[in-house]
Amino acid sequence: MVGKALNLLRKLRKNTSGNAVLLVALGIPVLIGGSGYAVDTAQWYLWKRELQYAVDQAAIAGAWARTKDDTEDSYQTRADQEFTANLSVTDTFASTPVISLEDFAGGTDNSVVVTASATKSLPFSSFITGDAATISVFAQASFEQGATFTSCMIAIDDHADGAVTLGGSSLFTAACGIAALSDSSEAIRVNGNPTVEAGWLLATGEIDDWFDTNTNDLILENQDNLVDPFEGLTPPNPPSSQTPRTFSCPTGTTSTTADVTERYQRSYSYTRGPSENNASAYNNPNGQASTDVTTGPTNQSVPNGTTPGTTVTGPTTTSNGRVGGSSNQKIFEYVTTTRTVTYANVQTNTSQTQSSLQPGTYSDMTITCDTVFAPGIYVIDGGNFVTHAQHTVTGSGVMFVLKNGAGIRINGGASINLTAMTVSELVAQGVSQEDAEKLAGMLIFEDPNSSGNTRNKVNGNASTVLNGAIYLPNSNLDFSGTAAVTSQCLMLAAKTIELTGNVSMTSFCPANMTNTSEVSTSPPRVRLVS
Repeated sequence: MVGKALNLLRKLRKNTSGNAVLLVALGIPVLIGGSGYAVDTAQWYLWKRELQYAVDQAAIAGAWARTKDDTEDSYQTRADQEFTANLSVTDTFASTPVISLEDFAGGTDNSVVVTASATKSLPFSSFITGDAATISVFAQASFEQGATFTSCMIAIDDHADGAVTLGGSSLFTAACGIAALSDSSEAIRVNGNPTVEAGWLLATGEIDDWFDTNTNDLILENQDNLVDPFEGLTPPNPPSSQTPRTFSCPTGTTSTTADVTERYQRSYSYTRGPSENNASAYNNPNGQASTDVTTGPTNQSVPNGTTPGTTVTGPTTTSNGRVGGSSNQKIFEYVTTTRTVTYANVQTNTSQTQSSLQPGTYSDMTITCDTVFAPGIYVIDGGNFVTHAQHTVTGSGVMFVLKNGAGIRINGGASINLTAMTVSELVAQGVSQEDAEKLAGMLIFEDPNSSGNTRNKVNGNASTVLNGAIYLPNSNLDFSGTAAVTSQCLMLAAKTIELTGNVSMTSFCPANMTNTSEVSTSPPRVRLVS
């Protein structure tokens, strides 16, 4: 029996018929399992793709919301809305997304992170594993606020070479920005050996290579988003500024002083007789000796018109009457005087009285005496606003409007303290609240319709205080010397600007203020980083 069984096994081992059927029978479970897993895996990939897209869009939407002041606090709501809007297959079993701010690349809370998952049982995989499948996704979007640049010195000509020119030995270390709207290859150039710490330089065109090697300033060339911050503004024209007026200084009194030296030379002679009219020359042994007396010099008032030099009066003889003798021998005395007066250091002084001006329209305003401007708007129509070196000029709450080619010349040495109008002061002059908010701080405003002026110059010194903006859209400005600020920021905006000579500008704003006139704002950036 055992032998027969072994024999049968040997035959079966050698028999190859039916192998295919056996292999198919053994492979069917694997085939069925593989097919089941393929179907489930396709579902998982579908969930993963949809969820990943949803969290990517949610993170981007939340990041964009964070770039704007009016939506930055609603970034989670915005992200959640975008997540929900991009679900279809998984909308019934996806989790609520977790949305948060996280640090990115050294920043603080500068990215939006969104995580989510979807959990669901599938027939085959859950049969094998006994658990539902969970797909998890993650997305992170970083954001950057748009960069905003201000400037305290702006050249607004679109095409001028050297729209901003820094020349001579000028010193500009205010670090408040220089901008040129010119598209020239020399929009900002150097002509001399200045010292510059502008903070940043912006130009629609190109900037002198000098700045690359001589400063640490941020240099941004070929910018296509530079703007004139005052473009579109028109000068206010309240009734008070329309009143025709003329400028004149009150007449003062004139006085003259000089160093006066006086010399008196005196000699004496005598006669003797019964009367002064009937007497003969007499050599009086007891007579007075001649004298020569000089006094001075003393500084004293002299007649107007006196000039340096010497005046001689005399000799003049006068009688001193009887000085002795009796009867027919009376003695009479005579003195002969020569007066010599010498005048030196003659000074003619005209007393100045203060001029008090009222708002209105002036054809010309050349300051020739100490002047105080009452608050309000002063229109210079066709002439010039000129200050001379020896006078004091003050005005708080004022605006000067230049029309029909009017210009400005502020000469060095003048003691000037001018402050632009505030919002409330403009409103009090009849300017609307909306316009007042735009015009506040404007000290000198050239009407955009003016023909312009090529001789505008500010040559300040330590006594020059200019609180406010100087805006000359059609005119060039030559700025030399220096100027100070005490209560408002100074800003220079002109067609072209040149710093010459010994300019020394170290501050354009008081310590507690900054310039807020925006000349460039780049758009915010959002990036999906993971």
